[in-house]
Amino acid sequence: MASERVILMPGMGVDGRLFGPQRAAGFDFESPPMPMPRRGGTMADYAAQIRDQLRLDGPCVVGGVSFGGMVACELARIAPARCVLLIASCSNATAIPGYCRPMEWISRIIPDFLIRRRAAVSARMMARMEGLNDEQYQLLRTMVTDAEVTKLRRFARMILGWKAPASFPCPIHQIHGARDLVIPLGGVRPEEVVPGGGHLINMTHSKEVNAFVARCLGRLEA
Repeated sequence: MASERVILMPGMGVDGRLFGPQRAAGFDFESPPMPMPRRGGTMADYAAQIRDQLRLDGPCVVGGVSFGGMVACELARIAPARCVLLIASCSNATAIPGYCRPMEWISRIIPDFLIRRRAAVSARMMARMEGLNDEQYQLLRTMVTDAEVTKLRRFARMILGWKAPASFPCPIHQIHGARDLVIPLGGVRPEEVVPGGGHLINMTHSKEVNAFVARCLGRLEA
């Protein structure tokens, strides 16, 4: 295990409980609460907000699932990161399906209670698509129900407005599900692909994801 601080950030609408399978495997990492983004802030602004919150002034490894991985990419530009670990994520907003943009526009005028209701429905649909067991589904449903609507709206705007750089100051290691419908495989170039995996591979295919994380951290020690 690398001696640096390892920071893993969850995706949009979920929290650190998402990484239960990685904790169970014995990984030593931090998954801090994601703060409320500032109104009108960009992905780069948010990364700076998290850097200051965590006081990342020494060597570290940053990564995350989905939205969390996107934040990690920006964080790597302003913190002394040795590498980035992307799990079902991407390093550029061009990987996000085009239909997400009109959905985000519509969400701006939908009342909060309808957003919450939709989140609960989405959790059920995601559970079916991903093949979650009942325990995993209940956890997912609890996390999306607990999510703050204002935070979700701001996250969505940051994602669709993200202007990621063409290059990064450290290596980016990426694992992706072959059947990911949220960030389709065709839009990314991962070094590892999980056959049959969807968007929640850190839960449904934890063996493969844990092995990936272990290999990446092992390279740092070597």
